Amino acid sequence: GVPAEPASAQKPLADHRKYECITLPENGLRILAVEDERAAKAGFAVAVEAGSFYDPPEYPGLAHFCEHLLFLGTKKYPDESSFDQFMSLHDGSNNAFTEQERTVFYNEVGHSGFEEGMDRFAQFFIEPLFKQELVKRELNAVNSEHQKNIPDQGRRLWEVLRRTARPDSVVSRFYTGTVASLHGGDAEAVAALRRYHRDNYCAPRMSLVTVSNLSTTEQLRVAKERFGGVPRGSCKATTDFGQEQLAKRQPPPFDAEHKGQYIRMSTNSTPALWVMFPLDPTLKSYKEGPMQYLEYMLGYAGPGSLRSTLKKRGLITGLELQADETTAATLLFVMYDLTPAGASDDGVKEVVDSTFKFLSMLNSMPKDEVSSVYTSLQKMSQVNFDYSEAPGSVMDAVSDLAGSLS
Repeated sequence: GVPAEPASAQKPLADHRKYECITLPENGLRILAVEDERAAKAGFAVAVEAGSFYDPPEYPGLAHFCEHLLFLGTKKYPDESSFDQFMSLHDGSNNAFTEQERTVFYNEVGHSGFEEGMDRFAQFFIEPLFKQELVKRELNAVNSEHQKNIPDQGRRLWEVLRRTARPDSVVSRFYTGTVASLHGGDAEAVAALRRYHRDNYCAPRMSLVTVSNLSTTEQLRVAKERFGGVPRGSCKATTDFGQEQLAKRQPPPFDAEHKGQYIRMSTNSTPALWVMFPLDPTLKSYKEGPMQYLEYMLGYAGPGSLRSTLKKRGLITGLELQADETTAATLLFVMYDLTPAGASDDGVKEVVDSTFKFLSMLNSMPKDEVSSVYTSLQKMSQVNFDYSEAPGSVMDAVSDLAGSLS
C-alpha cells in the first residue's frame, strides 16, 4: 500500500535536520525518518507501548526480561551473539530500557551497516526465538541488575515509597525481575514471555525512528522493506490504568489508608529525606504543565524560596525534584539532602512542616500571580525549545525521539 500522508514537525530554530513521519497502512507502524547530513553515524530505535505495568502479576519483571531476550536470536538470525557482533563490526552499539508503560530499544551504527542493521533489528519484533537454553543465562543477568540496584540509596527509596501503594495497584509492583520472581526461567515462564510478546509487540503499538545522512525518502524505503513484516497482530489498545480503576470502581493507588506513612531507613550515604506526593494522573494535562509549575516553584532557589529558607536554617544542603507520570498516577518526589541537624528527629519534622507550609502558600496564591508564573514558564519553554542543542549522540537522538512518539 501507499504510506499515509507525511506529517510535518515543529523543530528548534537551529535544527538543520529534515523530518518525515508516516504510518504504514499495511501494519499501522509509525515511522519518523530524520535526515541529518552531518550525522557521523546512522541510528534507529523502536519504542513499544508496553512496559512493567503490563507484567502478569505472577511474573514480576517479565517486560524487562523480554527486553533482554529479544537481543538473543531470531528465526532469521538465530545465533544469540550475531546482532552484537554485527553492530561491533560496523562501529555500532545498542541498548534498551523498560519503563512502566513503554520499552525502548535504540542503536547506532556506521553508515555502511544501516540497511542490514535495520533488517537484523526488525527481526526482534517479527520472530524472536526465546531459546529455552538461553533463558536461564539471561535471567542471571537480570538478577545481577537487581543486585546492583540494591546498594543505590535513591533506587531503594524509590522502590520502598512505591511499595506503600495499595498491593493490588500496578504502581506498587516490582519491575526489575529476579530469578525467583521469574520462576527460575522454567518452561511456563518462557510460555508467558511468548504470550507477553504476542499480546503487546504489535506494529500499531510501536514507533520506529531512523537517523541517517540518507534522504528521508530513502530511509522510509528501507524502513518499509525491513519493518513492513512486523505483524499487525491482535493487540488490544493500550491501557489507561487510571480510567480502568475508575471503571472498576477501585480506589486510587494511594487511598487514605496508604498515605501519611513515615519510614526510617539506615544508610551509609548522605542523609536524605524523600517526601512523595501521590497525585491523580497528569499526563493528559501536559499542555497545562502542572508538574512543570510545581517543579519550578518547589525547586526555585531565590530569596524566600523553600530551598533557601531550609539552607539558611542549616537543615539541608540540596533539594531536587522528580515527577513520575503514568496513566495510573503521578508521583511527585521532593528529595532533600540533609545536614546532621536536618537528619535529627526535630530537623526532619521542621523540613516536613516547612514543605507543607510552602505548599499551602502556593495553594493560596492569587490567580493573577499563578498566571504570571505560567506566562514566564511558557516563554522559557519556547526559548529552550527554539535554542535547544542537538543531542550528544545518534543513540540519544533516536531514543529520545522514539520515546516522544510513544
